[in-house]
Amino acid sequence: MIHNKKKLGADNILLIIFYVLLTVIAVVCIFPIIFAVIGSFTPESEVAVHGFTLFPRELSLETYQYVFQSQGSKLLNAYKNSILTTLCGTALSVLITVCYAYVLSVKGFRFGNKLAFFAYFTMLFNGGMLAWYLVCTKYLGMKDNYAAMFLPYAMNVFNMYLMKNFFNGLPYELVESAKIDGAGHFRILGQIILPLSKAGIVTITLFYALQYWNDFYLPLMLINDEKYYTIQYILYKMMSNIQYLAANPSSSVASHIILPAQTIKMAITCIAIGPIILIYPFIQKHFVKGVTVGALKG
Repeated sequence: MIHNKKKLGADNILLIIFYVLLTVIAVVCIFPIIFAVIGSFTPESEVAVHGFTLFPRELSLETYQYVFQSQGSKLLNAYKNSILTTLCGTALSVLITVCYAYVLSVKGFRFGNKLAFFAYFTMLFNGGMLAWYLVCTKYLGMKDNYAAMFLPYAMNVFNMYLMKNFFNGLPYELVESAKIDGAGHFRILGQIILPLSKAGIVTITLFYALQYWNDFYLPLMLINDEKYYTIQYILYKMMSNIQYLAANPSSSVASHIILPAQTIKMAITCIAIGPIILIYPFIQKHFVKGVTVGALKG
Protein backbone atom coordinates (compact mmCIF):
# COMPACT_ATOMS: atom_id res chain seq x y z
CA MET A 1 0.00 0.00 0.00
CA ILE A 2 2.78 2.39 0.96
CA HIS A 3 4.69 1.39 -2.17
CA ASN A 4 1.64 2.22 -4.32
CA LYS A 5 1.28 5.63 -2.68
CA LYS A 6 4.95 6.43 -3.30
CA LYS A 7 4.60 5.34 -6.91
CA LEU A 8 1.45 7.45 -7.30
CA GLY A 9 3.23 10.46 -5.80
CA ALA A 10 6.19 10.02 -8.14
CA ASP A 11 3.84 9.76 -11.12
CA ASN A 12 2.07 12.98 -10.09
CA ILE A 13 5.39 14.82 -9.75
CA LEU A 14 6.48 13.57 -13.17
CA LEU A 15 3.14 14.63 -14.64
CA ILE A 16 3.50 18.12 -13.14
CA ILE A 17 7.00 18.41 -14.62
CA PHE A 18 5.65 17.43 -18.04
CA TYR A 19 2.85 19.99 -17.81
CA VAL A 20 5.30 22.72 -16.81
CA LEU A 21 7.60 21.85 -19.71
CA LEU A 22 4.70 21.81 -22.18
CA THR A 23 3.49 25.16 -20.86
CA VAL A 24 6.95 26.67 -21.31
CA ILE A 25 7.18 25.28 -24.85
CA ALA A 26 3.71 26.63 -25.67
CA VAL A 27 4.65 30.09 -24.40
CA VAL A 28 7.88 30.03 -26.40
CA CYS A 29 5.94 29.07 -29.53
CA ILE A 30 3.19 31.66 -29.16
CA PHE A 31 5.43 34.51 -28.00
CA PRO A 32 6.74 35.41 -31.50
CA ILE A 33 3.17 35.65 -32.81
CA ILE A 34 2.08 37.94 -29.96
CA PHE A 35 5.26 39.98 -30.42
CA ALA A 36 4.59 40.35 -34.16
CA VAL A 37 0.96 41.43 -33.62
CA ILE A 38 1.90 44.05 -31.02
CA GLY A 39 4.86 45.21 -33.10
CA SER A 40 2.66 45.71 -36.16
CA PHE A 41 0.49 48.16 -34.19
CA THR A 42 3.45 50.08 -32.75
CA PRO A 43 4.29 53.43 -34.42
CA GLU A 44 7.55 53.48 -36.33
CA SER A 45 8.68 56.56 -34.39
CA GLU A 46 8.38 54.73 -31.07
CA VAL A 47 10.25 51.72 -32.42
CA ALA A 48 13.06 54.00 -33.56
CA VAL A 49 13.39 55.44 -30.04
CA HIS A 50 12.50 52.57 -27.69
CA GLY A 51 12.61 49.49 -29.91
CA PHE A 52 9.96 46.77 -29.91
CA THR A 53 8.26 46.08 -26.59
CA LEU A 54 5.33 43.99 -25.42
CA PHE A 55 3.75 47.08 -23.86
CA PRO A 56 4.08 50.01 -26.30
CA ARG A 57 3.23 53.50 -25.13
CA GLU A 58 0.73 53.93 -27.96
CA LEU A 59 -0.87 51.91 -30.72
CA SER A 60 -1.22 52.94 -34.33
CA LEU A 61 -2.56 51.62 -37.63
CA GLU A 62 -0.05 53.59 -39.69
CA THR A 63 1.81 50.49 -40.86
CA TYR A 64 -1.32 48.73 -42.10
CA GLN A 65 -2.51 51.98 -43.68
CA TYR A 66 0.77 52.25 -45.57
CA VAL A 67 0.62 48.61 -46.71
CA PHE A 68 -2.97 48.70 -47.94
CA GLN A 69 -2.85 52.22 -49.38
CA SER A 70 0.30 51.54 -51.37
CA GLN A 71 -0.46 47.94 -52.36
CA GLY A 72 -4.16 47.51 -51.60
CA SER A 73 -5.39 46.25 -54.99
CA LYS A 74 -2.30 44.09 -55.48
CA LEU A 75 -2.75 42.54 -52.05
CA LEU A 76 -6.38 41.62 -52.75
CA ASN A 77 -5.41 40.05 -56.06
CA ALA A 78 -2.53 38.24 -54.37
CA TYR A 79 -4.88 36.90 -51.69
CA LYS A 80 -7.17 35.62 -54.44
CA ASN A 81 -4.26 33.90 -56.16
CA SER A 82 -3.03 32.37 -52.92
CA ILE A 83 -6.47 31.04 -52.02
CA LEU A 84 -7.00 29.65 -55.51
CA THR A 85 -3.54 28.08 -55.59
CA THR A 86 -3.96 26.60 -52.12
CA LEU A 87 -7.39 25.12 -52.84
CA CYS A 88 -6.59 23.71 -56.29
CA GLY A 89 -3.10 22.58 -55.38
CA THR A 90 -4.19 20.92 -52.15
CA ALA A 91 -7.09 19.11 -53.82
CA LEU A 92 -4.87 17.84 -56.64
CA SER A 93 -2.04 16.84 -54.31
CA VAL A 94 -4.32 14.97 -51.92
CA LEU A 95 -5.93 13.11 -54.83
CA ILE A 96 -2.58 12.07 -56.34
CA THR A 97 -1.08 11.21 -52.95
CA VAL A 98 -4.02 9.06 -51.86
CA CYS A 99 -4.12 7.18 -55.17
CA TYR A 100 -0.37 6.57 -55.22
CA ALA A 101 -0.34 5.49 -51.57
CA TYR A 102 -3.25 3.11 -52.13
CA VAL A 103 -1.51 1.47 -55.08
CA LEU A 104 1.60 0.86 -52.97
CA SER A 105 -0.50 -0.54 -50.12
CA VAL A 106 -2.23 -3.15 -52.30
CA LYS A 107 -0.82 -6.54 -51.38
CA GLY A 108 0.46 -8.61 -54.28
CA PHE A 109 0.78 -5.71 -56.73
CA ARG A 110 3.75 -6.71 -58.90
CA PHE A 111 5.00 -3.17 -59.59
CA GLY A 112 4.60 -1.92 -56.03
CA ASN A 113 8.28 -2.12 -55.11
CA LYS A 114 9.34 -0.37 -58.33
CA LEU A 115 6.89 2.49 -57.80
CA ALA A 116 7.97 2.80 -54.17
CA PHE A 117 11.62 2.96 -55.28
CA PHE A 118 10.87 5.65 -57.88
CA ALA A 119 9.16 7.78 -55.24
CA TYR A 120 11.89 7.24 -52.66
CA PHE A 121 14.61 8.00 -55.23
CA THR A 122 13.23 11.52 -55.69
CA MET A 123 13.71 12.17 -51.97
CA LEU A 124 17.44 11.49 -52.31
CA PHE A 125 18.35 12.92 -55.71
CA ASN A 126 17.12 15.55 -58.15
CA GLY A 127 18.21 16.92 -61.49
CA GLY A 128 19.22 20.32 -60.15
CA MET A 129 17.62 23.74 -60.40
CA LEU A 130 18.54 24.39 -64.03
CA ALA A 131 17.15 21.09 -65.31
CA TRP A 132 14.01 21.55 -63.20
CA TYR A 133 13.50 25.07 -64.55
CA LEU A 134 13.96 24.02 -68.19
CA VAL A 135 11.55 21.10 -67.85
CA CYS A 136 8.89 23.26 -66.17
CA THR A 137 9.09 26.24 -68.53
CA LYS A 138 10.24 24.88 -71.90
CA TYR A 139 8.67 21.42 -72.02
CA LEU A 140 5.67 21.65 -69.68
CA GLY A 141 4.69 25.26 -70.37
CA MET A 142 4.54 26.20 -66.70
CA LYS A 143 5.40 29.89 -67.04
CA ASP A 144 3.15 32.80 -66.02
CA ASN A 145 0.05 30.67 -65.42
CA TYR A 146 -1.78 29.13 -62.47
CA ALA A 147 -0.48 25.64 -63.25
CA ALA A 148 3.05 26.86 -62.52
CA MET A 149 2.06 27.65 -58.94
CA PHE A 150 0.99 24.16 -57.89
CA LEU A 151 1.81 21.44 -60.45
CA PRO A 152 5.53 21.23 -59.49
CA TYR A 153 4.38 20.35 -55.95
CA ALA A 154 1.79 17.81 -57.08
CA MET A 155 2.98 15.09 -54.70
CA ASN A 156 5.12 15.14 -51.58
CA VAL A 157 6.76 11.74 -51.07
CA PHE A 158 6.76 12.09 -47.28
CA ASN A 159 3.00 12.64 -47.28
CA MET A 160 2.57 9.70 -49.65
CA TYR A 161 4.43 7.35 -47.32
CA LEU A 162 2.45 8.69 -44.38
CA MET A 163 -0.78 7.71 -46.14
CA LYS A 164 0.68 4.37 -47.24
CA ASN A 165 1.48 3.51 -43.63
CA PHE A 166 -2.01 4.59 -42.66
CA PHE A 167 -3.58 2.33 -45.29
CA ASN A 168 -1.36 -0.59 -44.30
CA GLY A 169 -2.60 -0.29 -40.74
CA LEU A 170 -6.24 -0.80 -41.71
CA PRO A 171 -7.71 -4.33 -41.32
CA TYR A 172 -7.01 -6.14 -44.57
CA GLU A 173 -9.97 -8.43 -43.93
CA LEU A 174 -12.25 -5.56 -44.95
CA VAL A 175 -10.59 -5.39 -48.35
CA GLU A 176 -10.76 -9.15 -48.80
CA SER A 177 -14.46 -9.18 -47.91
CA ALA A 178 -15.13 -6.42 -50.42
CA LYS A 179 -13.27 -8.34 -53.13
CA ILE A 180 -15.34 -11.44 -52.40
CA ASP A 181 -18.46 -9.32 -52.87
CA GLY A 182 -17.15 -8.25 -56.28
CA ALA A 183 -15.89 -4.76 -55.42
CA GLY A 184 -13.12 -3.28 -57.56
CA HIS A 185 -10.28 -1.09 -56.40
CA PHE A 186 -12.13 2.18 -57.04
CA ARG A 187 -15.04 1.03 -54.91
CA ILE A 188 -12.75 -0.33 -52.19
CA LEU A 189 -10.83 2.93 -52.06
CA GLY A 190 -13.88 5.17 -52.18
CA GLN A 191 -16.26 3.28 -49.89
CA ILE A 192 -13.98 1.45 -47.46
CA ILE A 193 -10.46 2.88 -47.29
CA LEU A 194 -11.17 6.62 -47.44
CA PRO A 195 -13.96 6.70 -44.80
CA LEU A 196 -11.58 4.95 -42.38
CA SER A 197 -8.70 7.28 -43.20
CA LYS A 198 -10.21 10.70 -42.51
CA ALA A 199 -7.61 11.59 -39.87
CA GLY A 200 -4.73 10.81 -42.21
CA ILE A 201 -6.33 12.69 -45.10
CA VAL A 202 -6.91 15.76 -42.94
CA THR A 203 -3.28 15.60 -41.85
CA ILE A 204 -1.79 15.60 -45.35
CA THR A 205 -4.38 18.18 -46.42
CA LEU A 206 -3.06 20.54 -43.77
CA PHE A 207 0.53 19.79 -44.77
CA TYR A 208 -0.21 20.57 -48.41
CA ALA A 209 -2.27 23.66 -47.60
CA LEU A 210 0.55 25.09 -45.48
CA GLN A 211 3.05 24.28 -48.20
CA TYR A 212 1.09 26.05 -50.92
CA TRP A 213 0.10 29.01 -48.76
CA ASN A 214 3.63 29.70 -47.51
CA ASP A 215 5.41 29.11 -50.80
CA PHE A 216 7.04 31.95 -52.69
CA TYR A 217 9.70 29.88 -54.47
CA LEU A 218 7.49 28.88 -57.42
CA PRO A 219 6.33 32.47 -58.10
CA LEU A 220 9.93 33.60 -57.75
CA MET A 221 11.13 31.09 -60.35
CA LEU A 222 8.19 30.70 -62.72
CA ILE A 223 6.08 33.89 -62.51
CA ASN A 224 6.87 37.28 -64.06
CA ASP A 225 3.33 38.56 -64.57
CA GLU A 226 2.08 40.51 -61.53
CA LYS A 227 -1.49 39.26 -61.92
CA TYR A 228 -0.31 35.80 -60.79
CA TYR A 229 1.63 36.96 -57.72
CA THR A 230 0.69 35.22 -54.47
CA ILE A 231 0.42 36.91 -51.08
CA GLN A 232 3.74 35.52 -49.87
CA TYR A 233 5.62 36.65 -52.95
CA ILE A 234 4.14 40.15 -53.11
CA LEU A 235 4.87 40.67 -49.42
CA TYR A 236 8.41 39.44 -50.00
CA LYS A 237 8.85 41.95 -52.82
CA MET A 238 7.30 44.71 -50.74
CA MET A 239 9.65 44.08 -47.84
CA SER A 240 12.63 43.97 -50.20
CA ASN A 241 11.62 47.33 -51.70
CA ILE A 242 11.13 48.85 -48.26
CA GLN A 243 14.55 47.67 -47.15
CA TYR A 244 16.13 49.08 -50.30
CA LEU A 245 14.47 52.49 -49.87
CA ALA A 246 15.35 52.58 -46.18
CA ALA A 247 18.97 51.81 -47.01
CA ASN A 248 19.02 54.52 -49.69
CA PRO A 249 17.27 57.55 -48.15
CA SER A 250 18.73 59.85 -50.79
CA SER A 251 16.56 58.33 -53.53
CA SER A 252 13.77 60.53 -54.87
CA VAL A 253 10.99 58.29 -53.54
CA ALA A 254 12.38 57.67 -50.07
CA SER A 255 13.11 61.35 -49.52
CA HIS A 256 9.42 62.30 -49.73
CA ILE A 257 7.84 59.58 -47.55
CA ILE A 258 8.29 58.13 -44.09
CA LEU A 259 8.84 54.41 -44.44
CA PRO A 260 7.76 52.04 -41.63
CA ALA A 261 10.84 49.95 -42.32
CA GLN A 262 10.75 48.02 -39.02
CA THR A 263 7.07 47.67 -38.21
CA ILE A 264 6.20 46.64 -41.76
CA LYS A 265 8.01 43.34 -41.17
CA MET A 266 5.64 42.61 -38.31
CA ALA A 267 2.59 43.68 -40.30
CA ILE A 268 3.62 41.50 -43.23
CA THR A 269 4.00 38.54 -40.88
CA CYS A 270 0.50 39.06 -39.48
CA ILE A 271 -1.04 39.45 -42.94
CA ALA A 272 0.63 36.26 -44.16
CA ILE A 273 -0.15 33.96 -41.23
CA GLY A 274 -3.59 35.33 -40.37
CA PRO A 275 -5.74 32.87 -42.38
CA ILE A 276 -3.76 29.84 -41.21
CA ILE A 277 -4.09 30.84 -37.55
CA LEU A 278 -7.86 31.24 -37.97
CA ILE A 279 -8.32 27.85 -39.65
CA TYR A 280 -5.90 25.69 -37.67
CA PRO A 281 -7.88 25.46 -34.37
CA PHE A 282 -10.80 23.83 -36.20
CA ILE A 283 -8.69 20.98 -37.62
CA GLN A 284 -6.11 20.59 -34.87
CA LYS A 285 -7.64 17.45 -33.34
CA HIS A 286 -7.71 15.70 -36.73
CA PHE A 287 -4.15 16.79 -37.43
CA VAL A 288 -2.78 15.45 -34.12
CA LYS A 289 -4.70 12.20 -34.48
CA GLY A 290 -3.53 11.68 -38.05
CA VAL A 291 0.14 12.25 -37.28
CA THR A 292 0.01 10.02 -34.19
CA VAL A 293 -1.88 7.16 -35.81
CA GLY A 294 0.17 7.38 -39.01
CA ALA A 295 3.40 7.21 -37.04
CA LEU A 296 2.24 4.26 -34.93
CA LYS A 297 0.97 2.35 -37.91
CA GLY A 298 4.23 2.94 -39.74
